[in-house]
Amino acid sequence: MKEFEFFLKKGDVKKQAPDNNLSVATIKESFDRLNLTKSLLNKAKPKYVLENAYESMREAADSILYKEGFKSFSHEASIIYLLRKGFTNDEINAFDRFRKIRNGIKYYGKDCDKEDAEEAFSLAKKVVSRIREMLE
Repeated sequence: MKEFEFFLKKGDVKKQAPDNNLSVATIKESFDRLNLTKSLLNKAKPKYVLENAYESMREAADSILYKEGFKSFSHEASIIYLLRKGFTNDEINAFDRFRKIRNGIKYYGKDCDKEDAEEAFSLAKKVVSRIREMLE
């Protein structure tokens, strides 16, 4: 797993002024998307559940970055940053696994099973909730 500094040096993350308004708007979008994901459970294809669960986590991660003065152009960098916020390696690895599954769905026509979708939703509930608490 790469370090966050790697992404800064590479230019995949830019330092900027902290943007509290964007942070608040983004965590709200994350929470709204999480609620959408819940409504999709058992009603939509598992891939749509997983994609939305993943996006809710990514938006939550980006909301911290905005608040702390960063703009990420890399999903991987946004995920890695959460290590600085007390997330465990296991949580980060699970989040990153869903990033890879989502990329397969989005860009390579792959699919996912119901179990992965439910696991993604379960992790998203934890991640979004923890980040929301951090931002309050």
